[in-house]
Amino acid sequence: MKRWIGILITVALTGCGTVRTVSNEPKAVDDLAKWHTHCHTIPRAYSGVAYQFCNLDSPQRSGAHWAPFPILIDMAASGIADTVILPYTGYQQFKRGNAPVRRLEY
Repeated sequence: MKRWIGILITVALTGCGTVRTVSNEPKAVDDLAKWHTHCHTIPRAYSGVAYQFCNLDSPQRSGAHWAPFPILIDMAASGIADTVILPYTGYQQFKRGNAPVRRLEY
């Protein structure tokens, strides 16, 4: 049973916006640019919630990563995770400011 709980938590966190933005920020902002979101920057504090909001604020696309209901669920989970790591991301926000979403050709 513990093994299944661990697997479930791992699977849930791999799609989490907070994990995505904190562990690999350049990839996260490149994803937002590739999805043609209307966001030009995302804050480092509460970056997971902002990442998912920008995901929703993009043109509709096909695939499992765009369905609104899972994004809203992940946004709620990211809000909790963002609150837990707020001391770290708050310091990053103070030192480095917002993360720019680079507009690259895809």
